[in-house]
Amino acid sequence: MIKPSKILIVDDEKDIRNLMQEIFTEEGYQVMLAANGQQAQAIWRDKSPDIIFLDIWMPDIDGISLLKKMKTEKILDHSCVIMMSGHGTIETAIEATKLGAYDFLEKPLSLAKLLITAERAMTHFQLHHENRHLKQKLPEQILPIGKSKLIGDLSDTIKRLSQYTMPILIEGEPGTGKKRIANAIHKLSARKDHPLFTINGADFADQEKRILGEKSPETTITGELIHATGGTLVIENAEQLDTKGQAFLSQLIFENGFIRPGSHQKTTVDLRIIVLSQGGLAQLVEQNKFREDLLHRLQVMPIQVPSLRQHTEDIPELVDHFLDYFLTHEGLEYREFTVAAQNVLRQYSWPGNYRELQNLIQRLLILGDGDVGADEVRYALERRRSEAGAFNAVDTSTNLKQAKEQFEAAYLSQLLRETGGNVTETARLSGVERTNLYRKLKALNIDPKNPK
Repeated sequence: MIKPSKILIVDDEKDIRNLMQEIFTEEGYQVMLAANGQQAQAIWRDKSPDIIFLDIWMPDIDGISLLKKMKTEKILDHSCVIMMSGHGTIETAIEATKLGAYDFLEKPLSLAKLLITAERAMTHFQLHHENRHLKQKLPEQILPIGKSKLIGDLSDTIKRLSQYTMPILIEGEPGTGKKRIANAIHKLSARKDHPLFTINGADFADQEKRILGEKSPETTITGELIHATGGTLVIENAEQLDTKGQAFLSQLIFENGFIRPGSHQKTTVDLRIIVLSQGGLAQLVEQNKFREDLLHRLQVMPIQVPSLRQHTEDIPELVDHFLDYFLTHEGLEYREFTVAAQNVLRQYSWPGNYRELQNLIQRLLILGDGDVGADEVRYALERRRSEAGAFNAVDTSTNLKQAKEQFEAAYLSQLLRETGGNVTETARLSGVERTNLYRKLKALNIDPKNPK
């Protein structure tokens, strides 16, 4: 039996601390106690515990915030964290796991499960270190995953276009991996050693001065984009670029430069332009909402990304890829997907594409153990359909403003559940600037950590 030398127990309840100390001391562990976050931080920085049992709800700082501190301080590189809570939710467990926690235990604690979890945590930690060393020896997966003709043709296109410098338009449904393809083009190009800089079209108006800089009588702020020269610029959600954003893109494409707010002088910059869109740019041109000259230039070399339902034969390879990712990067336990389970996945239509498959696999790894069977997959998919079904019912008894608020609340709550309460990721996926998203969540009375 593998036993760590040091365990840190962080809980504001004295009886729980003392009980756990007694149990683990009898088993030969060296036990350290902390009644609050401040004590916990002092101990983990000084003593480097092998396993940390961390309560979520404490008076000075919550366990999730402490877990984030551990991640920032790289404590998780040499410690396994097990979260504890008397009223946790699935969303909280998912968030903790995404941040690097090994497991999530509900109170009242099972004494037998405490010991088993500690033993498994140390076994997992040793395997995790072995996987990290192995991963460092393996080449990075750059090209799309799959053996189908569609994915083979897409990979060939990526490799061919990476050798040139003209602007590229990548179109596809949400969740199809457009940004990953842009990243692959950059990494296979001669610009791979230079920065890859990303702009969200929906945020450009709010972020213009941060990105481009600003000229004033007193000073000139250079902005962040100038530091990406020699590299690649990716513009997400191009269909949401406003008039100023489209003018900026036009300057980059046709004049190889841009003009900072407050200035009349062009700043020259060497950038490869890759534009991502969910589609509909031609319709926007017809409605005079997108510049026709831009679309013509971008359509010289377009890439149409297939939806997952068009190549479900690649699902076994995708499942293996996501399993490797969650085992290596998030420390989740391996689960074998049976052939029957994979067949159920291949028969599903995947409206959310890769992102939906990735989120489903993560949920299955977190909430279960042992082999993943067909029935478990069917239940998980049915649950997702029932959650999404909230969008299909339209209540015409309310006015338009109330209906819009109801839809926004349902949409943002669902997106928060899918991202495990990650507001930054939710802002990116929804196309809402993060500050505006926080205001909207507050107005809609939505708790990011526990969206209803």
